[in-house]
Amino acid sequence: MRLKQDCSADTGISTLILFIAIVLMAVLVVTPLLNTSGVFTRKAVHTGEETREHISTGVAVVSVSGQTTDNSTKDHGITRLNIIIEPIVGSEIIDLDATIISVRAAGSPPAILRYNQTSDSYEDGFFNASRWLHISEGTEADRMNDPYIKYGDMVELGINTTASATDFSPNVDVAIEFLLENGFNMKVGFRTPLMYPVSDEYLELY
Repeated sequence: MRLKQDCSADTGISTLILFIAIVLMAVLVVTPLLNTSGVFTRKAVHTGEETREHISTGVAVVSVSGQTTDNSTKDHGITRLNIIIEPIVGSEIIDLDATIISVRAAGSPPAILRYNQTSDSYEDGFFNASRWLHISEGTEADRMNDPYIKYGDMVELGINTTASATDFSPNVDVAIEFLLENGFNMKVGFRTPLMYPVSDEYLELY
């Protein structure tokens, strides 16, 4: 089969207009797709960063100790809780101002405690930093005004439970949970001793 030698392409103005129209339509279709792809990419990156921060940020409870009342007193129990915590390895900065401690004792409704620089009243719903055991950066005075902890720090949190000492009477279950603004929550539990000493003293509870 022989092809005709005098065949010519149809290159009229109508074909050119049609070609331009096709290009414009392609641009109109592709541009929203590219914009949408960019939005999804940014959201995916942001979500990934939030997820990484959440799973890598948290606290470890080193110990929980309590000061007991004298056995001869009427309201027999624990008058003070001291909780030593430190950030876990790789943790982001933890803001104590935004941290909530939930304490459930003796089957009572949980007490919700927030940071207060000057008060550690369990009854009023406060805890504070009673001692900065280790500070990786800055000074204790800096941290009192801007209470945060970062990896390498260790702080003792104080809670005065005198008004609610009987909540922590002998042989009761206690659950303490740290609710962080960013990161995963940490929960510890223990049972108070069957008997407390005759005179008030500190006991290791966890």
